[in-house]
Amino acid sequence: MNHPTSAGLDRRQFIAGMGIGVGALTSMASISSLFANSAPVPATGEKIRIVHIGCGSQGLTELPALLECPDIEIVGVADPNRESYDYVHWSPNGLFNQLRHIVGDPNWKGDKKGIPGGRLIMKEVIERYYQRTRPGYKGTVMAEEDYRVLLDKLPDVQAVKIMSPDHHHAYQALDCMRRGLHVIMHKPLGNKMHEAMQVVDFAKSSPLSTHMMAYNSSAAGNMPQIKAWIDAGAIGTLQEIHNWTNRPVWPQYPTIPTEKPPIPEGMNWDLWLGPAQWRDYHPSYTHCTFRGWYEFGAGSIADMGYYSLIPVFETLKLDAATSASTRFSRVIGLNEYNVPYTIQNDYSYPMASMYRFEVPYKDGSGKILLSWHDGGMKPPVPDGYEGDELPIEGMMFIGDKGAIVSGFLRQAPYIVGPRAKEFADVKVAAPPSTANWLQVWLDGCRGKGKGPGAFEFCKEVNETFNLGSVSLMCQGKKLLYDPATRQVTNDAHANNLLKRDVRKGWEM
Repeated sequence: MNHPTSAGLDRRQFIAGMGIGVGALTSMASISSLFANSAPVPATGEKIRIVHIGCGSQGLTELPALLECPDIEIVGVADPNRESYDYVHWSPNGLFNQLRHIVGDPNWKGDKKGIPGGRLIMKEVIERYYQRTRPGYKGTVMAEEDYRVLLDKLPDVQAVKIMSPDHHHAYQALDCMRRGLHVIMHKPLGNKMHEAMQVVDFAKSSPLSTHMMAYNSSAAGNMPQIKAWIDAGAIGTLQEIHNWTNRPVWPQYPTIPTEKPPIPEGMNWDLWLGPAQWRDYHPSYTHCTFRGWYEFGAGSIADMGYYSLIPVFETLKLDAATSASTRFSRVIGLNEYNVPYTIQNDYSYPMASMYRFEVPYKDGSGKILLSWHDGGMKPPVPDGYEGDELPIEGMMFIGDKGAIVSGFLRQAPYIVGPRAKEFADVKVAAPPSTANWLQVWLDGCRGKGKGPGAFEFCKEVNETFNLGSVSLMCQGKKLLYDPATRQVTNDAHANNLLKRDVRKGWEM
């Protein structure tokens, strides 16, 4: 079935015309030639012109950081959805109140009910903010459903922010970098291994400034203090790390929808699907709930694990996992004879799960076990822990002589039990703040080098999480993985799941 994209163009013709196939890059010379046509480096004091890709509730929530930055001008927005009031947010009125504050009108959209989102909403918010706060502003924000059409119409753009559903990330990031654009993007780099690694490889070979936004909240924190305790022997030899969360905080669907509601007016469903195989529209796939589907999201671990684990991998110098196994909650149905059976699910993430990774040190000195728990699952309470149970979210570092427990992002870490007094004098200074993450990325856009949140520095975490998803899809099987070849070595089917069954016309 051939579904036309916006502007009536065939996907194959559109993409072939741009030539975005990474496989065509066969030498460093060919890579270098791509950046000869990069957007010119903005001079100091010149605003960096940005296109915002993805205009849902999260993109709108994060808009103030970009709007308030004097070095940025948002000149275009793109989203397959024109405008609707059916998005997901933490409160029924919180996003509306935030946007009304931005536009300076407490009655803005007062006739609308629900949670807003879509490209026309973001366009209006940006224009009204600039009109209110930038004297003499005469510009307009261009809005298109297809970001590629938008970028073709705005040749002097220098950077993009990507806030689309996970399954678009790798495709959009690669395309934008190939156009010579700097990229800031939310996690993950890609929800399939091969896609994410292409993003890493391309970013590493390019001079472009990239930034994964999870680095802002994840950077260092108390990780240097935790490492100092480990190095001093406070818990003996580090053996295991546990990380647990209250996610998912969105509906998870154990069965594929069978209803066929009409596609909402103003929604380009074909464009929203992008590289994913065609399926009928259903609201259970969109607006936040995409995270719960293997095809569209990357699960709870990719929603929150980047924030908590990037500094762990970075500080301890951990490589990508060499194995992954998983355990998860089961869903029981009744067959036509009213006999219970277990639903064999290879299309959506479970309500609760536990991932167990073997993660080696980069220097070859050994490995540790890394466990992720979600949906209410937690690790066992360590010996000497004061309390009946661990908090709803947290981290734990276990050695052969004790444990360190902290909050989810390593807040308030402490040594469990009597060994705490012995190592009370082991203290390190707090690491530098990462509150200036946006400025670091902008400095990179001006040719001042890459920041610590660059895509290539998130490789091992993304690779590990992608491997865990495949174990879940294989009903928890322990998969052996070779980071050097990027192959699962003990299961051919699992190895095939490292890449997407791409819809024709959307090949990378």
